[in-house]
Amino acid sequence: MRQSLHMPSELSRRKVLTLTAAAGVLLASKRGSADERLKFDVVGNELHFGGRPIRLMGVGVGDPVYVRSGRPLSDYEVLVRDWQCSAVRISIHPGHWRHDPDHAFALLERDVSAARAASLFVIVDWHAIGFPGRYAEPVDPSWGLPLDAFASDEALALDFWRRISTRFGGDTGILFELWNEPVYDGKLWRSTGEHWPFLKALWIRLIAEIRSRSDAIIIVAGGRWAHDLKGVANDLIDDPRVIYSWHCYPNEDRGVASRWLDSLGGLPAVKPVVVTEWGFTREGDDAIRGTPENFGIPFTRDVLEPLKLHSMAWCFSSGATPRLLAPDDVTPSEYGAFVKDYLAHSWRPQT
Repeated sequence: MRQSLHMPSELSRRKVLTLTAAAGVLLASKRGSADERLKFDVVGNELHFGGRPIRLMGVGVGDPVYVRSGRPLSDYEVLVRDWQCSAVRISIHPGHWRHDPDHAFALLERDVSAARAASLFVIVDWHAIGFPGRYAEPVDPSWGLPLDAFASDEALALDFWRRISTRFGGDTGILFELWNEPVYDGKLWRSTGEHWPFLKALWIRLIAEIRSRSDAIIIVAGGRWAHDLKGVANDLIDDPRVIYSWHCYPNEDRGVASRWLDSLGGLPAVKPVVVTEWGFTREGDDAIRGTPENFGIPFTRDVLEPLKLHSMAWCFSSGATPRLLAPDDVTPSEYGAFVKDYLAHSWRPQT
């Protein structure tokens, strides 16, 4: 996640729990018993659902505590109807979980239930940035987030996934994104693959916690803020229901001839890859500064479409950058209009 500018107000616990219960009733009535027999499977480098190939296409909506504070649950119906999304990514910041896990859980449950009721697949994302004992992403105090928002704490992550896999592990339409952006060395800006063995060892421990309760699809990342997947194809995690995530913004390897394909390391030919964050904006810091011409068009044309990568554009918000929404919280921004058009015309498997 890049910079966020929301200053959210708190929802009362009673209101949250009421909304969660209502959404749960709607979910149960809408999905029906037939869906219970459907599930995801990994077939080579394809993701299948109910025995048929599927491409997860959608957006990240941020976290329900901060980015989505005050936003309506009807967003999920809008994303299906107007943006043609098949999936959304919903996040929880480690700092929010550490300071009030019950409140964070109730808000997450409310949004996940609403998204599933709208027939969306859901990626639940542990929004950590860093690596235990090595790096923790600093937080700008002006953002209004806890200063430990991106805490890279293994025990905290284990606690989160223990509770999440207990609650959501039986819903076949929910995928678990183990760790948002691993960073083993905050000074390394090249994709070398050298940190994958360290990341893999942590992922195996977290996966074991989930597997004691659920066979959900688990999404894991490589290093360098989830951009470095070099070497992963030759050293896969030994779990048939693990797939991989990738993040890409305009400044990644700018000027390098092989650019994006080099950092992917051939992994899309072997396993499904979900681009759980990508985007651009004409404003903001250099990491995300780009235009349709110098990033959006070549990235979708030369990478997402030919490789048929699953993708979640960041972020369905007017505050978290790059912003898919204009300041009125409804109209797509320039970047949002680009993504909306891309979702309307992207390749989808025949059903």
